[in-house]
Amino acid sequence: MKNILKILFSFLPGFFLNTQVAGQENKVYSNMSLDELLNIEVVVTASKQPEDLFEAPLSVTIINKDEINKSGATSIPEALRLSPGLIVREITPGNYDVQIRGYDDITKNIYIPLPYNTTTLVMIDNRIVYSYFSGGTFWESFPIDINDIERIEVVRGPASALYGPNAVSGVINIITSHSNNKGLNASVNGTAGTQNAKNATANIGYNWNDRTKISFSGNFTERYRYNELYFDFNKKGYFPIDQLEMFINPIKDETTKDPWSFEDYQEEVGAYYDSDLSLRKIGGNLFLNHNFSEQTSIDIALGAQKSQSQKIGFINMVTPISQNESKSFYFDTRLKYKNFNGQFNINSGHDYSNYSFNSYKFTNTEASLEYHKQFGKVRVRPGLNYKHLSYNSPLTYDESMNMNTFEYQFKGEPRKASTYSAYLLSEWRPTAKLRFIGAIRMDKFDINKNYFVNYEIASTFRLNKNNLLRYVYSVANKSPFFLDTYLNTDMETTINYYDENTNTIAPIPAYISIQGQEDLKYPTISNHELCWRTKFNSNTSLDLELFYSKVRNFVNANLYRQYEVIQQLNPESGTDSLISIDVDGQVLFENYDLTANQFGVGFTFNYDFSNKLNAKLYGTYQTTKISGRKDIDFVTTGIQLSPVTSDNILKVKVNTTMNPTQWNEALTPSFYGGFLLNYRPGKNWNLSTDGYFYSDQKFTYYNYYKLGNESSIENAKVQANINTNIILNAKASYKISSNLSSYITLRNTLGKHYEYGFADQLGSLVLIGIQWGL
Repeated sequence: MKNILKILFSFLPGFFLNTQVAGQENKVYSNMSLDELLNIEVVVTASKQPEDLFEAPLSVTIINKDEINKSGATSIPEALRLSPGLIVREITPGNYDVQIRGYDDITKNIYIPLPYNTTTLVMIDNRIVYSYFSGGTFWESFPIDINDIERIEVVRGPASALYGPNAVSGVINIITSHSNNKGLNASVNGTAGTQNAKNATANIGYNWNDRTKISFSGNFTERYRYNELYFDFNKKGYFPIDQLEMFINPIKDETTKDPWSFEDYQEEVGAYYDSDLSLRKIGGNLFLNHNFSEQTSIDIALGAQKSQSQKIGFINMVTPISQNESKSFYFDTRLKYKNFNGQFNINSGHDYSNYSFNSYKFTNTEASLEYHKQFGKVRVRPGLNYKHLSYNSPLTYDESMNMNTFEYQFKGEPRKASTYSAYLLSEWRPTAKLRFIGAIRMDKFDINKNYFVNYEIASTFRLNKNNLLRYVYSVANKSPFFLDTYLNTDMETTINYYDENTNTIAPIPAYISIQGQEDLKYPTISNHELCWRTKFNSNTSLDLELFYSKVRNFVNANLYRQYEVIQQLNPESGTDSLISIDVDGQVLFENYDLTANQFGVGFTFNYDFSNKLNAKLYGTYQTTKISGRKDIDFVTTGIQLSPVTSDNILKVKVNTTMNPTQWNEALTPSFYGGFLLNYRPGKNWNLSTDGYFYSDQKFTYYNYYKLGNESSIENAKVQANINTNIILNAKASYKISSNLSSYITLRNTLGKHYEYGFADQLGSLVLIGIQWGL
């Protein structure tokens, strides 16, 4: 049998490379033992072709199905904690924010006051799952679940040259698994536990001799909160929903200038909460694959999902957490014909908030075509991509939405955008050990006059079979978003005014409009990375990464105000009394004078003590320095004095501009990582424990309606400190028969803690499950 395997694996280099360079590569693989060849992991996301993970030109981690099952992870974001370089924070039970190497502040603006990752591109089988309305990935709205996964490939570092805008900090590619074994395939997995937690998945399919495969999958998840409290920005603490106050005060009555109370506001916009429920989701999928020949195949996937969640979202004038309902369906097809690869997909649905003016409908269509060809030692892969995006939101119509009357409804006025992209990936292997990769991509959004150019240059040098050096330089952009481009609202509210004569702060009426702008430049990261990969022996391996990156083209929502002050003067021309103050203001999304530099180091250490016990330890340390206008400032740009009237009345107009956001590098933990320890004492038992840890973080929000001058900054500030924490989990599973196993999973064993600012307290969870499969 071993001789047969040796013969089979002698053709392994041909799997990774075309025959023109296979002879060179054989010099590396021919020195490997059979066990080493059998343990090679294949990755596709780093260079868009199957290759040895050890050879990958970018920082890549594979989280495979077996590793996920042993860890007891209950969701896709939770499984991502098994990869180095990822900051995974649970907002409310079952709802997550996932960042690659931080830079949380990039996403901050006035309308979405808290960091929410918009710089990581997530794909399911190469299909982009991303919201172009305000940016970001909504994990709870995935139609697939953890039982559908074959593996997850995580690329750390800019990859927009390969996959387009928004792969600014990296790419997460979720690769699904279906009907891998010939004949009938079936699996059922169900868990139930404390806090009424429930999860069920099922997958059934058939494989006709690896020529045709079909499978159906379904999933259901339910999570409940550990308490019913919500953070109140005014009171700076947690309170029941019926005790919350408006922290932004839109005027309800234009005559009396009385503001909306939360009770009336809640009734007007229908902003009711199920204060117990954190997440409920259901999804279903159909996968079909047919191989016409070795060079021709088609993959079809379609599915739908419905979910309800409570999480950090758009500003709602009351509390950071909104309740959302999402419905969507997708259709995806991938074609391969000889050297051509094509993909077409459509995704349509809606995201409805309980603060319904924050809701939108969407339909996104994408098509791509690639061609790959080998010319001697050079491989080229040119491609074209087209996207058509449509988002319908009351916040983006031509007629401004009034935030005082809340008279809004969906109209037949969706905002639309088309994106045209061309790219080229090339590879050159001058020797068996040396490899160069270059990629360039240009994207043109028809809602923005700018061209977005992304590129990368990478090189690997394999010193021998156990050591590889890698260097990469890359540049990646974020894309325009519909909210930043078309936001169009206005509001009459009150702001705080400090009267120096009486040394008091008084609320005064103000008219504020908030508007997006076209033709902005968007955050761009340039990144240098140096890596050493080594295998000390067959049981021990180490990856070290050094990275340095710089961000420019920040976008900020700046506030412009004009104060009209009417004063009564005394006979000596001094101020006698204040007659009135009126304020007109405009919030504009603009490019901003700010840069950020980040330096970091990451490591991954794998050690197999024996065939029964293995361990993985990984961590990232980084430091970020922000320069430019990072602090809140107030600038007077003009003063107009009207002539004093005969009755000693003076009218003064003062124009000011303000940066209402304070950028703080403390928002990203400086150190984060984890470990996985797995022990198999016998053929039926498996014991696993894993941990995820992060250092201190500070979440800070400023209510810009309370910002009148420097003395008002502290009063407008609300801060949440997230302390250093380790999240410990454990799982014990027992194989009852060849097809049936049971398990018990302990999550967050150290108890109550917070992971995200102004969000929910999290606690321990005990789950009992059973798994059956053919």
